[in-house]
Formats: sequence, C-alpha cells, structure tokens
Amino acid sequence: MDLSHLNPPQREAVLTTEGPLLVLAGAGSGKTRVITHRICHLLDQKVPARSLLAVTFTNKAASEMKERVVQMGGQRALGVTLSTFHAFGAEVLKEHLSKLGWPKKFAIVDTGDQIALVRRAMKERGIDEKTFDSRKVLTLISRAKNSGKAPEPKPGGADGEEGEGEDIDLVAHLVFPLYQLALKAQGAVDFDDLIVFPSRIFEQFPEVKAQYGRRFRYIMVDEYQDTNKAQLDLLQHLGDSHHNVCVVGDDDQCIYSWRGAEVRNILDFERLFPGGKEVRLEQNYRSNQVILDSANSVIEKNPDRRAKRMWSDVKGGPRVTVCCAPTEEDEARWVASEVKRATLEGVSADDIAILYRTNGQSRFLEEFLREREVRYEVIGGTEFFDRREVKDVIAYFKVIANPKDEISLLRIVNVPARGIGDVTMERLTAWALKNEVPLWKALERAAEIDTLPLGSAEKLGEFVELMARYRKAFTKGHLAELTRELLKEIGFIDAARSQATTLAAGDRKAKGVAHVIQSLEKYEKREGPKASLLTYLNRLSLDTKDEEDEAHHLAGRVTMMTLHGSKGLEWKLVFMVGLEEDLLPHSGMQGELPNPEEERRLCYVGMTRARERLVMTRAATRIKRGKDVPRTPSRFLSDLPEQLTELIELAAIPVGPPTQKEQSFFASLRDRLKTEKEATPTPASGLDRPAGDR
Repeated sequence: MDLSHLNPPQREAVLTTEGPLLVLAGAGSGKTRVITHRICHLLDQKVPARSLLAVTFTNKAASEMKERVVQMGGQRALGVTLSTFHAFGAEVLKEHLSKLGWPKKFAIVDTGDQIALVRRAMKERGIDEKTFDSRKVLTLISRAKNSGKAPEPKPGGADGEEGEGEDIDLVAHLVFPLYQLALKAQGAVDFDDLIVFPSRIFEQFPEVKAQYGRRFRYIMVDEYQDTNKAQLDLLQHLGDSHHNVCVVGDDDQCIYSWRGAEVRNILDFERLFPGGKEVRLEQNYRSNQVILDSANSVIEKNPDRRAKRMWSDVKGGPRVTVCCAPTEEDEARWVASEVKRATLEGVSADDIAILYRTNGQSRFLEEFLREREVRYEVIGGTEFFDRREVKDVIAYFKVIANPKDEISLLRIVNVPARGIGDVTMERLTAWALKNEVPLWKALERAAEIDTLPLGSAEKLGEFVELMARYRKAFTKGHLAELTRELLKEIGFIDAARSQATTLAAGDRKAKGVAHVIQSLEKYEKREGPKASLLTYLNRLSLDTKDEEDEAHHLAGRVTMMTLHGSKGLEWKLVFMVGLEEDLLPHSGMQGELPNPEEERRLCYVGMTRARERLVMTRAATRIKRGKDVPRTPSRFLSDLPEQLTELIELAAIPVGPPTQKEQSFFASLRDRLKTEKEATPTPASGLDRPAGDR
C-alpha cells in the first residue's frame, strides 16, 4: 500500500504495529485515516483479517470505518471485526454468558426498562420515588459498574439536591442487588453488563480469555479518551498475551466524565500498557491557523494534559469575533441576524452551527431565527424509539421473545384496553410473589386465583392464548408479516389513533408503527434465514444505545445543538453562545461538582468545530427566577490572543427585524473583515480537500 500521501507522524503510526501504541490525534488530524491505513497495512503484512479487532463508540463510526477499509483493502478486509464496544461485548456474551449463570439466550434491556426495574427495587425497599429520583439512582448504579465495583454509600455524605442529600448513594447501594437480581430473573443484561461481564468471564475462565487472545492479535481503539474503567479492563484482558494494543484519541477532547469516561486512561497510558510508544498527530486538516491558535491558547491553560499544539497549512483567516450583548435576548437577536446575513452572502445553512452548553439556551435563539425566516434544526429531544406507540410495539416483541420480561408484560397486558385493569394486575402480582412463581406463570394459572375480579381470569386467558399463538408463529420467520397480523388482530393502530388529540398526531402514531415494521423488514432482508425476534431486539437495543448522541440532520437547515453533541462534527461558520462564568465553564449539573478542566476541554471542542470563522458571544445579564442577573465573562475569553480577536460590544437592540442601523453595522463589519482578509495573503482554504483528509 502506498503511504506517501500520509504525513510523517501518520505514517509512523501506521507502520508501528508491534507493542502498545498511543496515537495522540488532535482535533481534525485525520485519525480515521490512520486507523484504516493501519488495518490495510497489517493485511499487507499477511496478518489474517480475522485476527484484527477495531472498536469504537457508535455504529455510524464503525460502519463508516468498515466501508473505508473494504474500499481500500478489498474483499480480504471483510473478515476484520469492526464494531462498537457494546456490540463486541454482546458477541462475547452470546457464546459465554451462561458460564455466569444466565440463560444462553439473553435480552438487552433499554433505558426505560432499567428505570422501571430500579423503581420496582425502590418499592421493594420501601424507598419513596418522590424523594429519590430513580433516574439518578440508575446513573449511580451505571457509574459504579463502569468503575468496576458495586455502588457504595459515601462516608460523611455528599451534596445532593431537593431533599436527596447524602442518602442518594445509600439508596443506590440498597437498590443495586435487587436490580441485578431482577435482570438475572428475566434473563436480561443492561448496557453496562455488556462491557463488565466479558471481563468477568475472562477473569474467571482463563481458557476463554486465552481463546480471544489467540483470535485477536492486533487491537485498535478509536476515541480512546472516551473509554471508562470497565472498557479499559476489557482492553487489557484482550491484549494481555501479545500487547499489540493501538489506541487513538485526544485527552484535550475528553468531555464525557459524567458518563464514566476517564481522562487518566490516556494520561497514564505508559503505566497501564508498559512499554508503550506515543505518536502525536498535530497537523489539523479542518480549521485555519487563527482558529487553531485561539483554541490552543485556551486548552494550554489546563494543567494536566499531554502537550501538543495543533497547526494548519491554512495560515490566514478572519479574527475570532467576540460579541458582548446587554441581555440574552439581545445576544440571540444578534446571532440570528448574523446567521441570516451569512446565508444571504452565500453560506449554506448546512454549514452553520449554533452551539451552547445547555439545551435551555436555545429558546430565544429559535424565536429570533423564526422571526428572520431562517430554517434550523435543534438536535436533541425525544428520540423515535422513545415514542409511546413505538415502545408499545417493541414491548409486544419482547414478551413474545421472552415471557420472563415482566416490565414489558406489565406495559402491554392492557394495551390496547382489553379489560385487564390495575386491580387485576395488582392481585395477580401479589399471588405470584406469595407463590414464588414468575408473573407469566401466574397469568397462565389465572383460573386458579380466586382473588381476581369477576371475569378477569377469562380475559387473562385470552391474552395468554394470543401471546402463545404468536410466539409459536414467530419461530417460523416472516416477522414483519406476522407483526402486521398481530397489530391488526388487536386493533392496535386504531387504538393509538383514538388517543391522539388531532388527526395529524394520529397519522404520526400510525407512521411510527409503520417505521418499526419497515425496520423489521430491513433486518429480515439482511439476516435471511438467521433472523429471529430476540436477535432483532438485541440489535435494536445496541443501535439505539450507540447512536443516542448522533445528529440525524435535515438538509438546508442551521444546526443547533449542545457542545457535547458537536464532538466529531464540523461547520464552516460556528457560533458559540453563553461564554459566561457558571454557564461555560458550568458551575455543575444536577448536583455534580464543577469540573473546570473538563469545561475547558469542552470549550476547546466547540472552537475546533469551525473551519473558517468562529464567533463567541456572551450576555451582560440573564434572567434568573424572573430577575436580570449580571453575568461575569467566561475565563476562557480572557485566554484568547488579543491580536487574533475582534471585540464587538452591542448597545441594546430594539425588538423586531434588523433595523437600518443594524444593516449599516453589518455592512461596515463586512467591509472591515473583507479588508483584513485581502491584507492577509492566505493559501487555498482547504475546503475542497477530500473528506478523508479532515
């Protein structure tokens, strides 16, 4: 393979195949190119494709990498294992989970089911959900799993909010064993178990660990800075026999500590993987040097990092605009006007982004963008698979595939309404607990239970017969066709439409159900005779988990999203809003302690999303609890090099469309920027380079 088009550090990273390797890949430095070329180089060295494993964090990243590897390496590359951490863990568990006492066929629960199991465990422990947030309890359980231990109460307590106080850790400690027991009872695992259990199997069964060590001789990890303790343990097990572990990442872009990411996995690489080598990729193929110098000046203030300084062949570019507005409304109005102006001057709406620290900051921005007739899309909000009617259909699938899934069973036993009410289910559940039988067995024996309301045993029997009939039918294939039959028989779509408040809302519900059936058809087409309902559900759980942070953007619209969501993306023109103390850097979310080093990394990530122009804004006051509160400029603004910054201080702007005065202001600003650009000779912008170079 010809490596002449790689820069020297990229080439070194590709050719260093033996032993532990840390590739420090700064923003826009072509890390994907390095990983794909490294895989193809190993294939050129006669390493069998099945001996190569590359893991990343999203299905999108894994499939794009697979596509590029096959494009470069041909058919021989099809045998390379390229997957997410969770999907890889699921494959290990398919073969070996029974060794830990779980059934061979297991289900993967989604977040909604996890919360339901936590609530049930809290109820069993007599813990009031009005006092303790079940989502927060689940977060603590997840963090504990990812750090390789069970949740423990903190000695002396920790600060919490709204009455939770120090006891929330104790609640997680009490709930955890019951939560894990409930998972095992219904033959299920959660997303964290997909990482934790393979390591446990490798520890307890050395012959299994040796089998995987022999199989995967070369391991590559993308976005290594996002790994947690559990993922690190898994990597160390996999690489224990040969040490050929290549990790690619950037400690300056570690921004997910709140979900377990450990920046120390990069900072302590040589200790974690003795004998490791480091290669730094510092040439940026995305942004101009003005943006990079500004971003470098911000991130360099972090005391604990691996030193690197990003540079670009594109030396010129407009100065970074810093705008101070009197109020948050003025800030939003000015940003909307600037966006409108940029689109009128020919910048595509697709090439513009507005980034903020918290979702709540989008309100005024949306208002003023609409006022100026700018099309935009807010990335975030309710995901498709969180819609009620979609979750109901999926719950039917889950009960058909696994009658032990009591969470799904309780969800759909009376959906659509079939006369099985709360009193019936409460008495049925009590009988099941007293007689120590699973809930499904209690349904099957409903005729024996004399405490049930009159006529309910017959209705329960009809439901059991319906589920048993379709469970048998689904084993013979034709999954999508059977789903249509089932939904028609129970009148599901008509019932869903009847719950909608408008005709359009009813249509959306019907389309949502149709989309589920289409996804099932695609799965059947892809898998052929191997297609099964349980495998489809597990694939669906993995897909929705791995893609939860990815933007599915509509064309022709300005992107609005959080700074966390922007990682890995890029735009020609980027607006970062709310550069104020307590907002960026944030003072701490949901009772969390402030993390100024991570907030600085988050600011750096936002800045390096811009290719040609970066605008950073702040407000002098914001409304808090109905009052105008003075705001302090973000410390990150003072780190910007003065010679690379243009400061704009706005007077109060009148409400409404841009005034003549505003239009004159924009015209003068445009002229000034044009003059500066002409005065500074710049190489070609680099925007026409192939996407692979970025």
